[in-house]
Amino acid sequence: KTKAPKISNNAQPLGKRHRTASSDVEAPEPTSIGNSAMEPASALQNLLLGLPVEIFGEICSFLDAIDLRHLSLTDETFWSVLVSPKSESIWRRAFGRAVRPMPQCPETMSGPDYARFMLEDSCMACQQKSSTPSFDYFHRIRYCDSCHRTNIISRAQVFRSYPDFPSEFLKYLSSNAAGSDDASLAIYRGRWYGSKRQYHKATIGEVSKLWESLSETMDTPALANARLMERLQKYADNRIESGLKMNAWHMAVRECKRAELAKIKEERRTGILAKLLELGHQEIDFPRWHVEVEKSVALTDEGRRYKKFYPQTALHLTGFICVTEWERVRPIVEGAAESNKSNRIWHQNWRRWNERSQALTGLWDGAVADASGTRAVYLAERSVCPDFNDFLDLPPAAELIAADGEGISAADQDSIRPQAVQFAIQGRRRTLTKLHNILKGLPLDQTNEEEWSSLSNDEAIAKLDTIAAELAQAVSGFWDPKRKVVDWYPSSYFRERYLDSGVLSPAEGLAPGLIARMLESIGKNLDTEAGVVHVTSWNGRKPVQFRCARCDESVAPYLTFSDMIAHFLERKAWFHKASLAREKALAENPSLSHHTFFDDHDWNSEGDIIVSDTAHDKARVTKLQNQLEVTYGNDPEDYDGEDFTTRSRRSAKQEPERRTRRICRLCPEGFAPQPMYFATLKIHIEHM
Repeated sequence: KTKAPKISNNAQPLGKRHRTASSDVEAPEPTSIGNSAMEPASALQNLLLGLPVEIFGEICSFLDAIDLRHLSLTDETFWSVLVSPKSESIWRRAFGRAVRPMPQCPETMSGPDYARFMLEDSCMACQQKSSTPSFDYFHRIRYCDSCHRTNIISRAQVFRSYPDFPSEFLKYLSSNAAGSDDASLAIYRGRWYGSKRQYHKATIGEVSKLWESLSETMDTPALANARLMERLQKYADNRIESGLKMNAWHMAVRECKRAELAKIKEERRTGILAKLLELGHQEIDFPRWHVEVEKSVALTDEGRRYKKFYPQTALHLTGFICVTEWERVRPIVEGAAESNKSNRIWHQNWRRWNERSQALTGLWDGAVADASGTRAVYLAERSVCPDFNDFLDLPPAAELIAADGEGISAADQDSIRPQAVQFAIQGRRRTLTKLHNILKGLPLDQTNEEEWSSLSNDEAIAKLDTIAAELAQAVSGFWDPKRKVVDWYPSSYFRERYLDSGVLSPAEGLAPGLIARMLESIGKNLDTEAGVVHVTSWNGRKPVQFRCARCDESVAPYLTFSDMIAHFLERKAWFHKASLAREKALAENPSLSHHTFFDDHDWNSEGDIIVSDTAHDKARVTKLQNQLEVTYGNDPEDYDGEDFTTRSRRSAKQEPERRTRRICRLCPEGFAPQPMYFATLKIHIEHM
């Protein structure tokens, strides 16, 4: 019978290799632990060495496989006995006493090597522990990443080391050997890192030597190849059969460990919960997912049994005594339970407050609608009423929210409805009165409390509607000097605290007659409401834009009604400054020649000052402005001189994108208009 080739798996412990007298298994000498090799044998060791083999075997039958492995490394005699064929029954009983009986030890492996491969977790080359060891059940090795790269090579590396190595041998020397039914015998390590490396360097070397030896003894190379392939076939079949069993056992053990860990965790959770309940805590506050609760450390003797069954996995576990472990974790889990209780109470209070306050939302909306009178159709009208949070601070509303219970009944809401309407009316009256005083130039807080107090709710609402209608006119704008814009009621939000700052002033006082002329230019009368000409984007409508009729069409901007007012005010301020500068210069040197200087943005002069272009007129003006850009050329600093009029645009109606704005240096310093684009600056210089 042809024997399978004996191929080393590099799984022997470190030490000088020798052959025992009672076994044909090649094995290394045991590695000394500490300085034990240099010290005299202990009395116990001498006693064990002097025992008959049968009694020594009976003693060893009570040891686990990992204990036998450690014993075999302590003395040369122990090693010789435990690796000999006579010790097969000892190892078989040890492997059978595992939590899950281990597969039978392969014929080509000794008991210590089998125990080392199956039960330990360190690298079999460098002896270092790794969190992600590379198991290979075909080669029967376990390597760390570094040793895996050193000892497991790719097909290309095989032929670089052994150029004449027959390629047909490789299919019997791989973790993916033929006949494995695609079963995983080696850990997957990535497409380019793991799948390319699948040959054991030492095995390849031994097969190469065996092939060379057979080639010398056989008549022809083909006969040598056939003889060796027959042996390699049996070698691969044996490795695949045993490897699948080893892999299945490891998977079953891992599943058993997971189940055991889950059992210990559940017992730990149950024990900690029982302790907390005894201390007066509630189960709802139990910190179930706390790290101390989820540890794989039992509070009972189950932890000791776990440590005994799985010594390598349980090395990190501490505190197996119930009292000791509980005293350690008690302050931690009690603090977590108290924290959970505080959070639970806070969330309950917040949820109850939120539910009860939301129940008053409909009540407040109705009160605001009643207080807004005939102008309640305007959503922005409600901005002058107090905020909902202010209403919640009202004593009747605060008492309802603070009361016990999950909700607020309709009867309770009806009981505070008159106070809610009165509160909304008072807030609206304060805001509208202050706006009216600003418009008329009166003190901000001036009001006739006696007159208002004598009015009923309906009479007060009717009077407020009259004031609101006057404030809503387009001529009743309010100038904000900080933002340099004009705000109108009710399209802008006027909060009472904003009015108390005193920054607003009547737009008519700043630019007398400007708004009236603008309305006249677009065919509107003085009673036109601001909402007709000043449309904001907050209500979902596109803002209406107008073109300045006093600017040259080639550079005239399209602006909103509010921005157009700011545009005329800016031109007026510039003309005033420039006029003062010219008068000063001419007074100092009367002989200077000068041209006529006039204000082309004087809104009191004849003619329209703004234009509401149709779509056709706007397209014509836009085309004219684009042609002006081409005629005057490009700003040399925009796009490095590239013609930006030909650049791609987001839409055909969008004017060319421009970047650089410039200041006119011909105007006196500090009196030039705001920075302008290149073409606009040329128009400014030509006109001035």
